[in-house]
Amino acid sequence: MTTDERPAESVNSRVRLAVRAMPATQREFAAKIGMEETALSKALSGSRKLRDRELAAIARAAKVPLSFLKFGTPVPASLARAQQAARPRADSLEPERRRAQIVEATARLIARRGLHNVRIADIADACQTSSATVHYHFTSKNEALRAALSHYSDRLHQRLDDELGEVSDPREKLRRLIDVQLPVSDDDIDEWSVWMQSWIEALFDPDLRQSQMMAYRRWRNTVVQLIRDCQRIGYGSDADPELLASKFTSLVDGLAIQILASTTDMTVSRMRDLLTDSFRPHLILNR
Repeated sequence: MTTDERPAESVNSRVRLAVRAMPATQREFAAKIGMEETALSKALSGSRKLRDRELAAIARAAKVPLSFLKFGTPVPASLARAQQAARPRADSLEPERRRAQIVEATARLIARRGLHNVRIADIADACQTSSATVHYHFTSKNEALRAALSHYSDRLHQRLDDELGEVSDPREKLRRLIDVQLPVSDDDIDEWSVWMQSWIEALFDPDLRQSQMMAYRRWRNTVVQLIRDCQRIGYGSDADPELLASKFTSLVDGLAIQILASTTDMTVSRMRDLLTDSFRPHLILNR
């Protein structure tokens, strides 16, 4: 049986078991066998077939027989217990509730520890469930990061809906839009942390790049719409809404990065002033 003839799903599931039984992180294991981490991640998720030489390298690094990875027999004694543990157990929570819990815990852990310092076991511990349950919902950490990005994007827009729904004056809505962007509370900082990490990972993961693009487009469209609302009541008629929104969102991102990274003396108060000034020439925002 050739590589193409082997059932890819079963091969990849055995590879996933062997890799996750190793003490090394997925990134460290990929480096050890000379594979790109993204390629290994796709193989573990079942979206990429592994070549024979890659299977051989994985077998050597994981210290398992190549025949096990290819055909499933014999099961190494070192993996027998891990294979048993990987079988999903009955869960006390409904699937949707469990997934929501896992997404929230994943988002918080990634925000506070960093993506590459979070293990699937850490997420399982935070949710008081098994690693197999977490794997059931997320096949890779980058998939978990996409879910975390979506979680915080939804949270941002829920806050925007709450804040903007309380007022009718578009200029007041712009003021509140600025305040929502400021990294003030722990939750705000968590949100920005995941946003910044997703940018970095998007450099290497096209799938994450698409998720980032969609989240950014959703946010930017909100800014464009508010500027147009101001223009409808006679403010900022000289402004190009698309250009002004691009300038504003770029300024938001750059200032927040400076604050979170502590690379400059930028403060939240100064960030608010600069964001307000970005609209002032066109919309005359009074403080």
